[in-house]
Amino acid sequence: MGESPNTDGSTPHLSRRAVVAAAGVGGLSTGLAGCLGLGGSGSSEPVKYISNNNSPQFKEMLRGFAEDFEEERDIEVDIEFTEIGGDYGQRVSQLIQGGNPPDIINAEQFRIGAYATQDILRPVDDVIDAVEEEEEEVPEKFGFVYDGSNRLVPAVASVTNNWYRSDIYDEMGLEPPTTWEREREAAQAITEADNDLYGLGYTTSATVYGSYHAWTRLWGNDAKVAARDGDTVNVALDSGQNRDRVREVLERAQQMVEYSPTATNWDWGEIYESYAGGTTATAIYSGGRPKTQSIGQDRPWADATKRVSNPYNSSNRNASLGNSAATGYALVQGSANPEGAKEFIQYMVTGERLVEYARALRFHNIPIYESWYEPGSAYRDGWDYLNDNFDEETIQGERQALFSDETQPFTAETEPANPYASPAFTSFQLGQMFYDVTEGGMNIDDAIDEAASVLRDNTGME
Repeated sequence: MGESPNTDGSTPHLSRRAVVAAAGVGGLSTGLAGCLGLGGSGSSEPVKYISNNNSPQFKEMLRGFAEDFEEERDIEVDIEFTEIGGDYGQRVSQLIQGGNPPDIINAEQFRIGAYATQDILRPVDDVIDAVEEEEEEVPEKFGFVYDGSNRLVPAVASVTNNWYRSDIYDEMGLEPPTTWEREREAAQAITEADNDLYGLGYTTSATVYGSYHAWTRLWGNDAKVAARDGDTVNVALDSGQNRDRVREVLERAQQMVEYSPTATNWDWGEIYESYAGGTTATAIYSGGRPKTQSIGQDRPWADATKRVSNPYNSSNRNASLGNSAATGYALVQGSANPEGAKEFIQYMVTGERLVEYARALRFHNIPIYESWYEPGSAYRDGWDYLNDNFDEETIQGERQALFSDETQPFTAETEPANPYASPAFTSFQLGQMFYDVTEGGMNIDDAIDEAASVLRDNTGME
């Protein structure tokens, strides 16, 4: 599953040349000014960037980038900080609808399609070419191509991790929860033991994390949300053999919630805090936060927190090992200073700025370049936090999972990528389906039909 390697064994990458060749598109201008990067801005307007991270640490870091950039390039950058949740999307929409779109927005690979299908985003092929001149080739699996052009400049990525307490597993003689069978055996044993622990946090909620958890669980049985028929993207939940696989996942959900706290309204914070707070012994998460929070809270099990990938049905080994998704930057159509914005994005995702940014994420989000995982790389060299808290097995396990063909973004269920994965995700209907069959008393087949109907009515899929 996921991206296929090139025939010579190398990893496909995102340069404009690769996209043009794959799409059969010619005559696109990259706007590159020589081999040193993008041309200068021709606008006197400041670059407007809406950031979705307003923590004090990130404010200070991004403002520092902007000040250094302005001093070096004589291009002003105006950064507005908002929350990553509803406030961020609302603010971006408000500016676009008001005729004053920002130049740069933060974008997530599995949600960028909602902007692309509305023709809101500029192509960024020239930015990626310029980044690759300075760094190395950007792996293709971290991009998003729409209408023949890249729309996302990736900076970092995350991968599905099933974090578990190896101290508890070892003490009880349990195997790591890599398969459905092992996960259920361990969850039951831990929950029934006299240790004030639930085996896992099994979320059945119509929330952002609920969508992520539901989609991930479906993939554990090779069940798909979408399928493509030519130019048409179809809802696949209720179709043929795939429906049977969805049903198997939901039947299993009815069993697994017995080994979890009630999690009918859990979002990202609740799942990582249930683990770091000592309530649950495993947590499926996009990234490293269950471990980093355990480290930050000085929990005695922080060192014993290990990772495996998404538990899969061993009778259906075609299942994906989970989601891998990049986050980065996108350019908005109709903004005042697109050329300056291109330069600033290139500035942020290259050199020492990218190292500083990636380190600030504390190995929750991780690098998109394989060479960065090597001991002695600029990213790892002298970084005490990583070296003191993450063993080599965990670091290389994240690397292997992220770059594996068996992980992919939710958009990659179809080829070309599904641009409607974003509204499917943010509809929360997948999490609602899990709630309906575990807490809502709904028949499984009725829940599948209801979810499929809502997705057809609200996402652009047929």
